[in-house]
Amino acid sequence: MEDIRIHTAIHSRYRVFDATGQLPFSIVFGLCRRSPVDTDARAIILHTANSALDVPYAISNGLLTFHEKDEEGEREKKVELANQHKASSSEHGAYLALSSPIGRTKRWREDMTIFQYRIDPGTELASVLHPDKRYTIRLASQDLGVKWWAYNDGDHLSNYETSTAQASETTKLVNSKSSGGHASFYVVRSLPFPSKVEMHMRLSRNEENESDADSANTLVISILNTGSQSIAVQTRGRQRFLFPWGPFQPEEGSDDSQIRIIDSASLAPVSSLQIVDVSTSNVVHEERKPGPCRGLTSSNVDHRPKLETLMTLTPGETLVKRVNIGNLLKGLPDGKYSIHMQPRGAWWIFGDREEIADEGDDRVPQRLYKTIIPPLLLETEDTVELQLENGSIN
Repeated sequence: MEDIRIHTAIHSRYRVFDATGQLPFSIVFGLCRRSPVDTDARAIILHTANSALDVPYAISNGLLTFHEKDEEGEREKKVELANQHKASSSEHGAYLALSSPIGRTKRWREDMTIFQYRIDPGTELASVLHPDKRYTIRLASQDLGVKWWAYNDGDHLSNYETSTAQASETTKLVNSKSSGGHASFYVVRSLPFPSKVEMHMRLSRNEENESDADSANTLVISILNTGSQSIAVQTRGRQRFLFPWGPFQPEEGSDDSQIRIIDSASLAPVSSLQIVDVSTSNVVHEERKPGPCRGLTSSNVDHRPKLETLMTLTPGETLVKRVNIGNLLKGLPDGKYSIHMQPRGAWWIFGDREEIADEGDDRVPQRLYKTIIPPLLLETEDTVELQLENGSIN
């Protein structure tokens, strides 16, 4: 029987591997059935053990290639693992479901099955990763090396916990093309992490200097720097920091340029807010997402954030931001709603905005501007519930 072709892509979760393990790191695989000759309406259930998705095994057994580049990125050498990884039991793998292309209603990239193989410090694979070196992992051939798979009328995995003891389908699963991209990453000894911040969100209640109308449509956002150092946070403009990748591109919303909710210059920085109808659980207002094209920039463009886009968070001092949500509520029928804040990352630097400035320069000094940093996450678990009656908050 002809091989079943699976569109396969591979990427690194982040562009750097943090040797301390503080930034979790994975090799990301994306798999999708999109061959025009794949006409079986059933889902495919496969097991990852001893396949190309089982990264140490795959490297040792020729399913993946593993290369190291020098600091200049000119010379490349093959990396060998000391131990020859033999076939492991099913408990070391995971079951994945690949939906059929028959009847697919969404774009194939939105219907990919995503699998992450995590690489933790202390493992054999991590032990061969050296700081200041760049590594690349690729599929060695079209063979995915899947040892066990089966068709299933649904895509539920609960019935397959012990299925590898049963006979596998004999047709081979292969990549649909000669390559599947690559996972390339640079190894660093450690990464700087921002101070911890606490954020809260509530409705305003006729507070000082607010009219009744303003108060009713105002969210009060508070943020507290719980660390020991001041941090300056970028609240506007293109954000550049480490963000997670899927098999093809950055995860949705990870590198957007929307105004952050604590921005002092905006009255309604509401791009991260989501509104849900409590009675139906339907989202009636979605947080804004970046467009499909993030834009091209010239190599001559100065990417350093302007100082005016930074906000200083001083240790132990609570910063309060009032956000007008009146426009978000316009047109909503009467009923009960809940407001949620979706996490947003922000570029940051230790220090006060005024203290880091160089005379005659309106941007972050070049010597201080780093982009290989995890973002400061602006997020809260708080949920605000409100009742709308006759178009107004009751």
